[in-house]
Amino acid sequence: MLAQSSGAGPGGVRPRRRDVLLGGIALAVAGAPLPAAARQLSFERRRRGAQTQYRVRWLDHDQRERDISFALAAAEIDQAARLFREFSLEAMRDYLEAAMRQAAAGWTEVTLQIERRPMAVDTMGISYRLLGPPPLLGEAGRQIKDTIEQGRARYTSAYLRRVDGSTISVDYVAATRRYVRALWPLAQALLAIAGNADERTRLALALSFFQAIPYDELTDRVRNGGYDFAPPPTLVDLNRGDCDSKAVALACVLRAVMPGRLSAMATMPGHAILAVDVPWREGDAWVRRDGRVFIAVEAAGPAMAPVGQVAPQTARFLDRQQFSVWPLRA
Repeated sequence: MLAQSSGAGPGGVRPRRRDVLLGGIALAVAGAPLPAAARQLSFERRRRGAQTQYRVRWLDHDQRERDISFALAAAEIDQAARLFREFSLEAMRDYLEAAMRQAAAGWTEVTLQIERRPMAVDTMGISYRLLGPPPLLGEAGRQIKDTIEQGRARYTSAYLRRVDGSTISVDYVAATRRYVRALWPLAQALLAIAGNADERTRLALALSFFQAIPYDELTDRVRNGGYDFAPPPTLVDLNRGDCDSKAVALACVLRAVMPGRLSAMATMPGHAILAVDVPWREGDAWVRRDGRVFIAVEAAGPAMAPVGQVAPQTARFLDRQQFSVWPLRA
């Protein structure tokens, strides 16, 4: 179920903290028509040499049939698949242990002993002891601590991840930047369909394309090839994905469909949406970051939520300030 927004527009709200997003209140309106369910009419995929060709038919927000054909580089699809499928905490622990042993290899008077413990993000399941003259242990300890911190940052960055407190999450900013070029052919095909339409209409067309892709929470790692997040080329190739996978893919496409506009990811418990800095209209749900207003778009589906409409649960998170924002700058 989707909700239409009602309440003060962005001009009437003062941010409580400079770096906090403030959301417009979106409330269910009794008797308001519900958006139609997303409907993908057909999906065809064929790999030919260095490219994979696609043809997709779907119904947009006006229940108008759309038909699009495009091709993505097979190498981009395969590389994205490996990058997200091969990431694991166990592999990161192996990487960090190797870096620690290398850092200690040149020591002559201090010995490093490593012991594995139950896996945890803060310690990576690594416990270590330093043996040697007390005057040398302080500097050796600092070297090992720096090695762990720098190694974890390098490993997560290489796999487009970030450390977020006690969890490791997808780095949405890095993922968007990485896959803009990979989805460029899809963006150009959408632009060809949109023709001379205004930017909000172009946004709605791209949004409907991703809403129509079947929703999948990606909890079945066997069925989904080991993914907990489908990077944009993989999302298109699998033809399924969850809320943040679809939002990042939409952000990549919008770099070409709306090159003058900025977008941001808004994450909340169990959900994520995209927001775009198109002009606000009466009824739009919105979020704010550092004085810039972004209009919310629900890319997840299966409801064909128009630009500016969000689900009731999303509206509650926005109203209660229970979300974080990640501006997706180039």
